[in-house]
Amino acid sequence: MPTAQRGRFHRAASARIAAPLAVVAVLSVAGGVATTRAAGTDRHRAAERRAERTGLQVRSALDRARTFAVALGSAIEDEPVPDRRRFATLEGNATAAVGLTTALWIEAVTRRDRQAYERRIGSRIITLPGARGPAGSEAFLPATFVTGVQLPRGTDLSGLQALAATLRDPTSVFAGTATSIATFAGRRGFFVVQGGRFGRGAGSRGFLVVFVPTGWLGLSLTEDVRRVAISLEGRRLEGGLRGTPETGTGFEALTRRWRVDVDAEPATAVQATLPWVAVLWLPATALIAYLVGRAIVRRRRAERLVDDVFDISLDLLCVVGLDGWFKRVNPAFEATLGYTGRELLARRLVQFVHPDDRTSMQVALEAVETGAQPGHFVNRFLRSDGAVRWLQWSARALPERGLIYAAARDVTDNRILAEEQAALRRVATLVAEGHDPAELFEAVAGEVGQLLAADATRLLRYEHGDSAAVVAGYGPSDPELDVGAHLPFERAECLLEAGAASAVSAPIVVSGRNWGVIVAAFKQPDAVRPATEARMAQFTELVATAIANAQNGAELTASRRRIAETADETRRRIERDLHDGAQQRLVHTILTLKLARSKLEQDDGRTAELVGEGLAHAEQAIAEIRELARGIHPAILTDRGLVKALRALVQRSIVPVTLEAHIDGRLPEPVEVTVYYVVSEALTNVAKHAQATRVQVTLEERGSELLLCISDDGIGGADPSRGSGLVGLKDRVEAWGGTLTVVSHPDAGTRLDIAIPLRAAEPAVRG
Repeated sequence: MPTAQRGRFHRAASARIAAPLAVVAVLSVAGGVATTRAAGTDRHRAAERRAERTGLQVRSALDRARTFAVALGSAIEDEPVPDRRRFATLEGNATAAVGLTTALWIEAVTRRDRQAYERRIGSRIITLPGARGPAGSEAFLPATFVTGVQLPRGTDLSGLQALAATLRDPTSVFAGTATSIATFAGRRGFFVVQGGRFGRGAGSRGFLVVFVPTGWLGLSLTEDVRRVAISLEGRRLEGGLRGTPETGTGFEALTRRWRVDVDAEPATAVQATLPWVAVLWLPATALIAYLVGRAIVRRRRAERLVDDVFDISLDLLCVVGLDGWFKRVNPAFEATLGYTGRELLARRLVQFVHPDDRTSMQVALEAVETGAQPGHFVNRFLRSDGAVRWLQWSARALPERGLIYAAARDVTDNRILAEEQAALRRVATLVAEGHDPAELFEAVAGEVGQLLAADATRLLRYEHGDSAAVVAGYGPSDPELDVGAHLPFERAECLLEAGAASAVSAPIVVSGRNWGVIVAAFKQPDAVRPATEARMAQFTELVATAIANAQNGAELTASRRRIAETADETRRRIERDLHDGAQQRLVHTILTLKLARSKLEQDDGRTAELVGEGLAHAEQAIAEIRELARGIHPAILTDRGLVKALRALVQRSIVPVTLEAHIDGRLPEPVEVTVYYVVSEALTNVAKHAQATRVQVTLEERGSELLLCISDDGIGGADPSRGSGLVGLKDRVEAWGGTLTVVSHPDAGTRLDIAIPLRAAEPAVRG
């Protein structure tokens, strides 16, 4: 072969060999690039899932902090008065499951109210070291009660800018508001603020503040905290992530903006190897086939494990298409709703939802599908037997697959228990506040009816004989069973005759005797559960307590009034006996002695002198008896009324008294007697103890009350708790349904404010 021809042959052969090699090389490089990009995409998606999971864990921890603050706020609201020990005890009871140990009760104190606040807590308001107090008209923010840190009582926290800005923001009155990042007691973190009440009276309005230190959120993470970063309002709060994060997720919680960032997911062995395998495609074809086959086997094994978990899970698991139809449900779903899997797959999801919740369910599914909000919501489902079940959902959509994966938990029992406790708490509050029994009865009938989903409830009180009176009701009106109706005992079951298929009752026992009964009726025959009567009994116990309290209070009031009436009647009887008995005899003696002296004027002996001496003693005795009778029950009070009697009383006072009386006509006798002796005893106390130079007595009739004010400019410091004469005055006033308030500061005189109902002589027995 000629040299030229041989060269052309070699070049052609080389071209034929080079072309396939070039194709293989290009394909190998392309495969390497593609697998590298796919591995990077997988790592990025893994980082996104990790960021979403970590964000949910942080949100859950923030929800626990908010729940802790709300629970502690509800607990202190039920207290009668603010108390440091009770605050520490309630905080200690609630912190065990959460791990937050620092809580504060902070009040907003204006400069005008500063002295009153300092007197109440027994300490001055102090400023944090290195901090400035409030500027201008801004209020102090002293911590009245503190747990978890050594902080003097009354320390002003307005120097903590993050906390002060939140407390002065009107939105802080809502539960669960967080501050920006702050440093407190040498630790970095943030505060959870909730406006609320602590008992009643002075100091009951304020803010419950819980400090969440750095590191607490990290304890709730399953991730390595060194690979995450948690930010609050754009500032790093905690986490050990260094450098630029791979991805992150943001959300709003506690009215603040949070963000969780994570680092890049490290490449797995497969992800690091596949690009090289793609480059070494031809040599590694067999290896790739082996690895792919092995991966398929593992995936199938993992799918079988997922199926097993899906089937044995106690939670309700399902797969729903974006078209709203069930694609798959687990056995727990079937058991909870009472439908078979075939029945569930044959209908749309919303058809199993309670009619009142279908719109909200559709909105929630659309939000999950678009990713506008996390898939967490609660709604009601209807069982096959018509019963209602509350389900708490957690869902996530995969739009590329056209599916929504969802898990639900049956929280019906928890909601029922929470509603029952809330209803009992509302009724117990009415009992504790001493509301009118009729209001309490109506509240109990309504709470029981709503809690048990009864069609009608009636509360009946047994009367003398064989009858009962309806004192409260809930449900449709029925003239024969409305409030005020009377019916025989056996007709308590007539609720069954009014279209009800089942009923249950619970007796009301007061002091060992049957006071009455509460009856609940249902149109459904299977609506009565085994625990229904026990649940009703909790309300009947509260009713019995309220009735017993009302009866005891009425009996005590009646007894105190009888004692006061007896004492007043005894004074009047003694006054009549002195006037009609001893006083008349002494008058007769005086007349006789005067007559004897006139006939003995001619006698020069000692007879006239002795008669004169006896006459002097008799006159002195009758003066003393008249004074005694006037002190027991002044005749002027009976004859000329309260105002004239008080004017006569103040004229005899050794301390100058100014009397102002704004009343028209006569008042009920018990009221006049009570006011007269209160003024008399008060003036006696002033003369003995007050060292006063003047006294002011003001009497005013206002509406259905008589208002009496007695004030002096003496040394003050009167304390009824030390057993002074003020205790007797308080008992006398309260015996007629009145109130007596003592204001007596040292060196500031004493002031008595008395209010007595003008119908005090007409006791009202409640219950």
